[in-house]
Amino acid sequence: MGKFLSYTIGAVIGGAVGGTIVLLTTPKKGEEIRQEIKTKASLVQQPLKDAASNLGEVKDRVIALKDESVPVLKSTVSDLGTLLKEWKEDIQPYLTKIKNNVVQLEAAKEKLTNKLKTDAPEKKTGEEETPPSL
Repeated sequence: MGKFLSYTIGAVIGGAVGGTIVLLTTPKKGEEIRQEIKTKASLVQQPLKDAASNLGEVKDRVIALKDESVPVLKSTVSDLGTLLKEWKEDIQPYLTKIKNNVVQLEAAKEKLTNKLKTDAPEKKTGEEETPPSL
C-alpha cells in the first residue's frame, strides 16, 4: 500500500473510533447540546450588537465634533495670522533702529581702527609689541 492510502485509511478509522467514543461518553443528548450552543451564541450576539450600536454613536459624535471644530480652528488660525501681522508692524521701527545702530557701531569701529593704525608709533625692528597698561 502507498503511504497516502495508509494515511487515509488511518484517518477514517481514527475519525470513526473518535466519533463513537464521543457519542458514548457525552453526558447530554444532542438536542440539549444544540440548545446550549444556541443559548451561548445569543448571549454573545447581544454584546456584539451593543458594541456595534455604540460604535455608530461614537462615529456620529466624532463627525459632529469635527464639524464643530473646523470653523473654530479656521477662526483661530485667522486670528493668529492677524496678531502676527500686527506684531511684525509693531516691532518694525525697533528693528530699523537696531539695524541703524549696528551700522553706526561698525562705522565707529572702523574709524577707531584706522585712527589707531595711523596714530601708532612705528616699531623698530626686533621690538616686541606690548599691550598697553591700564
